[in-house]
Amino acid sequence: MEFSVKLAALPPGLAFPERLRERVSFDPTAGRFVYRGFMTKCTYDELSALSDDPDYHRALEQLFVLTSSEMAPRPARSLSPAILLATIGSALLAVIVLWAMTRHAAAEKPAERTSTATVSTAS
Repeated sequence: MEFSVKLAALPPGLAFPERLRERVSFDPTAGRFVYRGFMTKCTYDELSALSDDPDYHRALEQLFVLTSSEMAPRPARSLSPAILLATIGSALLAVIVLWAMTRHAAAEKPAERTSTATVSTAS
């Protein structure tokens, strides 16, 4: 991915390091400062140390932010309807199974017998 920001001119005498020339460039005709790919903090620091020019630093910071936002984590998505429906269905199934097990256990429990004794007193 290629990113660019507006910059009227590079500071006088500024030359990009050889190892970064494939990634960083300046188009004087269009007035664009260009960076290709993700800019690490180490690369930012290296490019920042090349000049004290405030316009150059502002453009470099903008490029750094642009390349960093490309790598920023995506916000978490809310639960999709399918996941929500599956969760509700699983909970409902668990309740039904639990109900059936308690009902079955109650049916197998022997009934308590109450003894009825009749006492008669004959006089």
